[in-house]
Amino acid sequence: MRRSDKIRIGRDPEGGGREEPGSYRGEGIWSWCRESNIARELPRTEEFVDTLKWVGAGYHASLPRLYRDFGLSENGGAWEVFPDHGLFKVTTGSGRSWFAEYGLVASWNHETHSWLWAWAFPRDWQVPPPLITAAGRTCAVGHEMGWAPLVEPSLLVNEREAWALTALAAHVSELPLIYRARVNEVNTHYFAMSTPVWAS
Repeated sequence: MRRSDKIRIGRDPEGGGREEPGSYRGEGIWSWCRESNIARELPRTEEFVDTLKWVGAGYHASLPRLYRDFGLSENGGAWEVFPDHGLFKVTTGSGRSWFAEYGLVASWNHETHSWLWAWAFPRDWQVPPPLITAAGRTCAVGHEMGWAPLVEPSLLVNEREAWALTALAAHVSELPLIYRARVNEVNTHYFAMSTPVWAS
């Protein structure tokens, strides 16, 4: 998949290295409208930024232990989902398996940096409604607080911002574990999960 011309990350190669005004540069949280080909940086209130930092610090502190305890830091292993049951399964590199209830937060394209909240997934993706609950709650908080990045369906964000938004979605739903998994050559899904339960 080639990077879309409307999403310029970095400098314009045909413009002699100049950055075009209004083009996404890989920083900040931008709104992107596919229909109008318009990208604009979204305002982020001090309260929103502080909340992202506070929530992110909590997950940054707790995730290493969770990843270690549940084998997510091990080499090898595999993951799979059972959407109809809302279960995420991991078989660790050492062969043990666990299950956790999960919610899809978003799909992120690492080439274009495009982020699509799960609540905005097209109907033909046939995602069971319970799986988008965490993302939906995040959208509701966005409306309540007036935080535009949580209510715009399609964003442009970098990897660090993708993790921060995922942590916020998990926090809103009181889920302790966040995870991401590559689903094809360019797209990664971000998940929020309950505390895993060992099956073996």
